[in-house]
Amino acid sequence: MDYITVDEAAELTGWTRATLYSKASRRQIPSYRIGRSLRFRRQDMLNLFRPRPALRPLADKEGGES
Repeated sequence: MDYITVDEAAELTGWTRATLYSKASRRQIPSYRIGRSLRFRRQDMLNLFRPRPALRPLADKEGGES
């Protein structure tokens, strides 16, 4: 696993250190404590900005799929 520091995560994401600490404490982003230090997995940070596939529309409830 490739763990990065708060400073490295800030540089990677463009967020401030304060934003990273806040999101981590509210569990909005995955983080890890190693001793007293907060760390992030590099891949987790990259995945935050990866495009997600578009959602498919649900089938019509009345008549089902055409």
